[in-house]
Amino acid sequence: MIKQLTLGTAIGAIVLFLWSFIAWTFIPWPGDPIRSFTNDDAVIAAMKANVLRSGVYLLPNEVKRTPGMTDEQYKKAEQDAMNRMTQGPMIFASVRMEPMGSISKYFVLGFLTDLFVALLATILLLQTTKLSYGARVAFVVGLGAIIFAGGHLDEWNWWSFSNAYIAMQLSVLLIGWFLAGLVIAIFVRGKTFVA
Repeated sequence: MIKQLTLGTAIGAIVLFLWSFIAWTFIPWPGDPIRSFTNDDAVIAAMKANVLRSGVYLLPNEVKRTPGMTDEQYKKAEQDAMNRMTQGPMIFASVRMEPMGSISKYFVLGFLTDLFVALLATILLLQTTKLSYGARVAFVVGLGAIIFAGGHLDEWNWWSFSNAYIAMQLSVLLIGWFLAGLVIAIFVRGKTFVA
């Protein structure tokens, strides 16, 4: 059991990490999933003038009740915000004002994340019984589908993430978990097999 857990986790994480690097670095995904601004300098200037600190920003944002605001003023502000949201434009953005610094720490954190999710997938697969190799691979791919549905469809629905971006995320996740499943399923056989 420990051998299955260790090998499934380590090799699964390596496969997920390598695939993610390839998918984000070398594959020209169709449909322009991540777009560019027409004038980066103007956007940067607007950010510097209006962003106080790094974080996630929403425009138009919800109305916050300020001291002294009457119920009538609050209702009007809420209606104005709703009108702006329905008429557009709308922005949902993650903003980092500080320099990115060394990219190596992001690779390390990325690998640790892959290690953690591969560990979870391996633990879940270890709870199964009498699954064929193909069924074990499908089980792991199913976990990737759950990650996509739970983690990305809301972004498409609420924040207008483009169809091209969502399709890219679906492809990255399903292909990554398929490749990881191919190797995890070699080592992780579930409860009825002895390592």
